Amino acid sequence: MPEADLGGFDSAYHAPVMWREVLEIFSASSGVVVDGTLGGGGHTAALLSGNQALAVIAIDRDPVAIDFASGRLAEFGQRAELRRASFRDLDEVLADDGVREWMADRPLAGGLFDLGVSSRQLDDPSRGFSFREAGPLDMRMDAATGLNLAEYLRQVDEAVLARAIAENGEPRHARILARRIKQAMAGGRLTTTADLREVVAEVVGRAYAGRRIDPATKVFQALRIEVNEEMEALEELLEKIPAVFAPPARVCVISYHSGEDQRVKRAFAEMTEGGCRCPKDLPCVCGAQVVARRLGGMRRPQEDEVSANPRARSAKLRAIEMIEPIAVAELRGL
Repeated sequence: MPEADLGGFDSAYHAPVMWREVLEIFSASSGVVVDGTLGGGGHTAALLSGNQALAVIAIDRDPVAIDFASGRLAEFGQRAELRRASFRDLDEVLADDGVREWMADRPLAGGLFDLGVSSRQLDDPSRGFSFREAGPLDMRMDAATGLNLAEYLRQVDEAVLARAIAENGEPRHARILARRIKQAMAGGRLTTTADLREVVAEVVGRAYAGRRIDPATKVFQALRIEVNEEMEALEELLEKIPAVFAPPARVCVISYHSGEDQRVKRAFAEMTEGGCRCPKDLPCVCGAQVVARRLGGMRRPQEDEVSANPRARSAKLRAIEMIEPIAVAELRGL
């Protein structure tokens, strides 16, 4: 397998997590791969550099990412096509006349979906993702659409906020955190991300004493997920995979926390096991079908990558290859 030349993508914008594993998955593929989360273009650059038989259509909700990566990917010419969109609308992107013309006779070889937020987004205080410097209460991947964080916190019900924090970040302290955040918002104490971090520290600071992780990390993560409807978008993507990707396309997803990974694991199990509800020792009568096979087990970043990029430490990669549907009844020898 050829070594990909990232051309500075590993540090200039956002380090592409597990790019070697991604390139291995698509090393024998030919055609078009969808990079559903362009970011700084690192994964796209790795694919195009490492496999000359591939073209990539890369999409991202963030116009800043599109602007940045367009210049850095120019060297690949017509092999790279960039579109501003969410991966939840993947089917609509691929149905676009311009995209269909660009793909021409090239088959859809697969899709890559890195669910993490980019380092550039985290490190830019003006985006409101980071608690390390004061910034606006925003957190939107696309600042032109949807509610920003301040609007979300003003409108959300306290119980709904507590549930969101519990499911996506800080379950032990979710109720009190939701109460304090709503009180601070109503009292005019929350105007920046620094204010939000202070409120969080007041509630859970002692519980995190001596730990490497900042007490605000998981709460900011949970709020970002809610503002951007990340779980809803992921569910929509996973539901569309069997209809969008035909055999022998390969699909891999890189997730970063349990909520994401459990959804990916469950959806991939449905595709690779058929979702049969019949007892395993009895004939299948529900008509379930297997439409994919696993490409190995769940993978984690290599030690040298984590050392170079600590933000990769929580990444989990799962991959499947689409196959012609096989009835579960047939697999059971019926």
